[in-house]
Amino acid sequence: MKKTILAIAVAAASAAATADYQGEVGVAYGQGEANSTDNDVVAFGGRYNFEMVDTSKGPQAEAAFLDKSSSAGLYYLSTEPDAAGADDEDDIGVDVRVVTADNLIIEAAYSQFDDGSDDADTVSIGVGTYLNDTTDIVVTYSTTDADLVDIDALNLDLHSVMKLQGTASLAYDLGASYIDAEDDDGYTLAAGATYYIDNNLGFSLAYDILDVDVYDTNTLSIGVSYFPMPEVELEINYFDQGGDDEADGILLGAAVRF
Repeated sequence: MKKTILAIAVAAASAAATADYQGEVGVAYGQGEANSTDNDVVAFGGRYNFEMVDTSKGPQAEAAFLDKSSSAGLYYLSTEPDAAGADDEDDIGVDVRVVTADNLIIEAAYSQFDDGSDDADTVSIGVGTYLNDTTDIVVTYSTTDADLVDIDALNLDLHSVMKLQGTASLAYDLGASYIDAEDDDGYTLAAGATYYIDNNLGFSLAYDILDVDVYDTNTLSIGVSYFPMPEVELEINYFDQGGDDEADGILLGAAVRF
């Protein structure tokens, strides 16, 4: 659920064809089922870009990426299981992304997770570059210190946006990681794409697999992102996870830019 969250909140004012922005705040609500237990999810988040973001270069949802923006963000995610005696799960995190004039990308993040019985702190740092004005690649190392197991991971991620005919665009993501979980190791593979009919409306599809020793999952997700006006984004996402941990759910979000 975490990967699909951060989006979107209240209404705004003008409706110009494009609207440059510097900050974004949002909220999301979701319901789902994990291992036969219903869950309610609430999330809040925000991002501040160090300079104004030019939204004229492509889809609104890709504006910060296409403008090579440097930014800092934070989020809070709370999951409430509908089960007697079950503790809420709280997840909070901060991150920063810096893009230099030479197209060098430096990223860092910290998050803390607590479900009442297990605490986990994760620190990550990434380095990458823009291969061209619409494609970047980032290598990230992360380490998680948890009560139950410590995990180290090395990730490789690529993101690209392609201009199609007319007003259409296609964004896609490819990712792979190696995972070292003390006595066990494994990997993840991920692929996703978003087809933008125009700069305001996009339809996404993504699939990822995780395989660590005898534990494996596979997740399919679909979503829609829509900007009814340049300052406001509305989003809906659905996911279905199979394997050793079965889960599914839907997330609704809204965000405002300023």
